[in-house]
Amino acid sequence: MVTIYDVAKEAGCSPTTVSKAFNNYSGVSDATFKKIMEAADKLGYTVNTNARALATKKTWLLGVLFSEDVNTGIAHPHFSEILQSFQVRAGEYGYDVVFVNKRLGNREASYLEHCKYRGVDGVLLAANKMFTDEIQSVLSSEIKCVSVETNYPNQHTVISDNRMGSLQALEYLYFLGHRKIAHIACPLTSVAGQERYSAYKEFLKSKGIEENPKYLVETNAFKAEEGIAAATQLLQQAWDDLPTAIYCGYDEIACAAMTTFRAQGFRVPEDLSIVGFDNVAISGFTTPTLTTIEQDRGAIGRNAADTLIKMIEGKELNQPLDMRIPTKLIVRNSCARI
Repeated sequence: MVTIYDVAKEAGCSPTTVSKAFNNYSGVSDATFKKIMEAADKLGYTVNTNARALATKKTWLLGVLFSEDVNTGIAHPHFSEILQSFQVRAGEYGYDVVFVNKRLGNREASYLEHCKYRGVDGVLLAANKMFTDEIQSVLSSEIKCVSVETNYPNQHTVISDNRMGSLQALEYLYFLGHRKIAHIACPLTSVAGQERYSAYKEFLKSKGIEENPKYLVETNAFKAEEGIAAATQLLQQAWDDLPTAIYCGYDEIACAAMTTFRAQGFRVPEDLSIVGFDNVAISGFTTPTLTTIEQDRGAIGRNAADTLIKMIEGKELNQPLDMRIPTKLIVRNSCARI
């Protein structure tokens, strides 16, 4: 078996330096770190995780806590991309990722109990607001936590700038001449739903446009079926004064709504302009392709991993508790000048 002494000899440095590099300690230059990792790769060195855990008094495990209540779990394209980025970044620091759920073997357990059973050094939270009470015990424990979905008091959050993205979408519609703009909102139990709806109201007020209650529909989950129901409801309640444009809080909802409108005889974008939020893969393959707001999910995952690991390792944090990642307007074919 290849040892750190073999790696040290190959890299031309001391075993202590190799140990520091493998355990991500300070005091190792980037050039030396790279040389050590190249030597380890060449020799086929594999870290002995049990020995490392004993030496560092850490498990090198990060827990990931999801909620499936509004279809925002691991299967959701937004969170799956964040998790992939988070996992890759964590691996660069030498950490592995495990999932935290409410079962231990054949019995039900609390999130905190599962975290302690697995001995995780930190937790990535992607849980909806309605789960605040259930995960409060995790937040109140000694375990370090970072959220990518919900804001918790005095806890670090890495999340898209929902206000910026919403205003980008709405300003674009306004630029195209639209003044009758409806909003199909994400579930208002979510931070995304609340903040995007608040930005919609803020935008109307800033432009002197009266808020029309007939132009608002709230969905119950982040899934396509909700878009069909919302589009049908919007047509029913605003039939006597239809909007010319619709801002949807999530792409799959927007795509389903667009299909429903077209089935009812409306042309998109000639009769109705539609803009979404997220820029998930499907948005580039609809007919017409969907104008939307892009979230930088890679940046969210990387920054969440950086923040969580710095907290675990007691390093200085130079960012605010609420870190907002900028969004970008992606112009496609679902919007037209009025």
